[in-house]
Amino acid sequence: MEIGILPKTSLRLKGKNASFVVNPEEKSTFNATILLGKAQSLAKVSEDDVVIDGAGEYEIGGVKITGIRSGSEVLYSLRIDEVDVALGTLGALDALHTKMKEYDVVVVFCDEVRNASFLTSLDSRVMIFYGEKAQEIVKASGKDNVAEMGKYVVTKDKLPQEVETIVLE
Repeated sequence: MEIGILPKTSLRLKGKNASFVVNPEEKSTFNATILLGKAQSLAKVSEDDVVIDGAGEYEIGGVKITGIRSGSEVLYSLRIDEVDVALGTLGALDALHTKMKEYDVVVVFCDEVRNASFLTSLDSRVMIFYGEKAQEIVKASGKDNVAEMGKYVVTKDKLPQEVETIVLE
């Protein structure tokens, strides 16, 4: 599974059988058929694209997706290539962290600066931060040994033993 940053606040998740774009901003910047987030505002969403923006259970291309709503925020739970991924804004994770299961990878969209101390209670092997405020959130949460990169590639058998913190830029 590969997680990479796209221009601005978009993210791409790519598995063996499916490719996702999270919060796509421009159709021309990606190649995926499954769009998570506010894709309906795009003028170029084609008939072949699957848009998921809200709570519910889905299965597309062998990937199980669950969206859990808390107010206006949605936390997505995905299982891509046997890797369990939680994906959401800092606000969604904060609102729902007590209800979360164990995830291999937690991907946090940092669109605002707020207390992120709850992140230490999440049981995950990899914490990935992206967005305008990612560096501020990582510094405020006291994370050490932070790696900065454009994309992160992992398989179930290559997950780190110690928690790894990544900032996608």
